[in-house]
Formats: sequence, structure tokens, C-alpha cells
Amino acid sequence: MNTLIIYAHPNPNSFNYAILQTTVQKLQQKQHEIRIRDLYEMNFNPVLKEDYFTKQNPAVSKAIQEEQMHFSWAKQLIFIYPTWWNGMPAILKGYIEKIFTNGFAFTFTDEGAKGLLQNKRAIIFQTTSHPENYLKPYQLIASMETIVDVGILNFCGIETITHKFFYSVPYVDENTKKAMLKEVEDIVEMI
Repeated sequence: MNTLIIYAHPNPNSFNYAILQTTVQKLQQKQHEIRIRDLYEMNFNPVLKEDYFTKQNPAVSKAIQEEQMHFSWAKQLIFIYPTWWNGMPAILKGYIEKIFTNGFAFTFTDEGAKGLLQNKRAIIFQTTSHPENYLKPYQLIASMETIVDVGILNFCGIETITHKFFYSVPYVDENTKKAMLKEVEDIVEMI
């Protein structure tokens, strides 16, 4: 199966990187075709400027077309990123804004928006420094899930299989981190 991983963490010693490695190893065992878009390694520029896509300016740059080809190729999407300011890192948000253009990821009809990235499934692995009992009473987890799973992915026609949060990552012990990575393996095993 063609699987595209979108990875957004700048530190190669991070737990997010351990999630990436675990995911890749499991996908290789399952004989998936894998492509990784490591946004920091790519030095991806998330700022919309001259490549801003509008109906009046429908052309997208070759760099954006190349990224869109990766999404067209993939049947499975895996996003791996930390929680910063109760959301995804700006580099990932900018990546989505630039790549998921009108006419590629969605279109508007008389009946509203229609997702164009049908028949694709996504898994999200999201880490956070906060404990679960801090985030849930304020509905922050539900808010982040709604924004990503519904407001971005479902809007574009992508089905979210799982949106897995790993809590208090900088503060948990090694055994807890090993258990988290086992959860990553178990989730990837399902696809």
C-alpha cells in the first residue's frame, strides 16, 4: 500500500522522531511503499506569498505540484507532529494551506464544499507536554481533533482512522515511552 508520512518536528532526538522510526519500521514489515515528507529537513517554507492560490490565480508552482503528486500517489496518510500552542506546528499548517488547494483537495459546488481526496485514510500521531487530565476538561483535545479530523481532512474527503494523542511526553519515564511506541506499532498494524 502507498503510504505518505508527513512529519513535522525539528529535533531528530525527539519522541516524535521515535514515533517516525517505529512507524517506518512497522510499515516496512508490512511491505508498504513509503514516502516521507520531513518538513523541517526539507526546509519547507510555510508562508503563502506569490504562490497563493486563488480563482484569479489558479496556477500553482512546480514545488506545490510535486507535493500534490505525493498526496495523489498515497492511499494512506500518516501525520506525526507535536502540539504547540494547542495546535499543529506552523510549518505543518502552512504546508496544508499551500498543498491542499481549491481544485486539488476540494472544490466548491452549489451545495457547498466537496472533498476531492476521496478514498484516502489518515492516522494522526500527536504528542503533547500536557497531561490528559489538564487538556480534556477544557475540551482542547476535542477541539484539536475537530479542527484536524473534520475541518481539514474530512473537508478534503480524507477519512481519519485514528487520531492518537500521547500525553506528558517530556515528563514520562522510559517504560511509558516504550508502551507508547508499542501503541504506535499496534495502530500501524491495523492498516
